[in-house]
Amino acid sequence: MKFAKTIPYKIKRILPMLGIAGASLFMGGCEKDEPITPTRDVELMFVKEDFNIFESGVIRDLAEQPDIRTVYLVPDGSWVAYGHLNIYDLVNDYLRPAINISPKVRGKGDFNFWPGAASLVPQDSLWITQQGWTINSHLQNQR
Repeated sequence: MKFAKTIPYKIKRILPMLGIAGASLFMGGCEKDEPITPTRDVELMFVKEDFNIFESGVIRDLAEQPDIRTVYLVPDGSWVAYGHLNIYDLVNDYLRPAINISPKVRGKGDFNFWPGAASLVPQDSLWITQQGWTINSHLQNQR
């Protein structure tokens, strides 16, 4: 058995179809001439006894580098000795000015303040958590 079916095409329809098919082979999409620069994140650790990273300008220098995506400020060590007045000073003298340097600067990590001390300065503790830090997260898992 032999099946032979001819499909009639009109020449005036075939030529535009071939033109579109041929043109689509040459359109490769958008190509950028600029190479993609790899980005990285930087973590700057600080302790309650030493705030040199806030005063030395290292945060500003890192935030201005194009290959750095995010500069994280990470608290280290124990912050239990910090009362509500210390928390207020920490936020207004160091953390808030550092975060305002660039949108690349964010918080990361946990402040382990004396339980209840952060609740005495609710506007500052709320600001701390909005910037990416946590407060006493180690106590939240206890029952």
